[in-house]
Amino acid sequence: MKMASAKLIKALEKGGFRLEFPGYESIEEEIIEILKEGNERISISLPLLLKLDFDYKKICHNINSKEKKEFNKIILIANKIYQKEKIPSKLKDVIKKNNIKESFASEEFERFYDVFKESELNIEKEGQKIIEKQSKLRLNLDLNKSLKTLFSPAKIRIMEKIFNHEKLTNTELKYYYRAISNIDKSVLNPALQDYLRIIEITKKHTS
Repeated sequence: MKMASAKLIKALEKGGFRLEFPGYESIEEEIIEILKEGNERISISLPLLLKLDFDYKKICHNINSKEKKEFNKIILIANKIYQKEKIPSKLKDVIKKNNIKESFASEEFERFYDVFKESELNIEKEGQKIIEKQSKLRLNLDLNKSLKTLFSPAKIRIMEKIFNHEKLTNTELKYYYRAISNIDKSVLNPALQDYLRIIEITKKHTS
């Protein structure tokens, strides 16, 4: 089966469609495939993976001498990045144990470092989005619980229509002013909120 192009996959994802792909069984397998691609646009991502524990000898056993030379260089670059960012890793031990020695230009390091920092920022943003989504979900759950305590399902449906800027029928509008509006005004009354707050605080000390 022919693999869909990255351009097509990205376009489909923007439209909400997700393709399921098989995952890697090990970090070594993923690193080996990246190295075998021989594409700097992909191999520049390796410092993100080398923070994890990996079997250096197993990887080297499955790549050629040119790929191993590139791998060694990226290990040294990644180690320098981790030192600069104060990220703990076992790369120093890997370098010492396997006597890894390769040279790289300062421009190369800066290129890898820039991509690393950008990727870390993207990960942080994604994490923040997840936290915000979870917080919003919790708020919605709390809101729904409070609404169900005060209002019947019929009243909640009408309020949801108003909240979503949907037009009410004449019957719904009359029902809102007759059965919902006064409750809303009472709940929004600061004096009532203060009174209920005092009740809650006092109850804790008397129970």
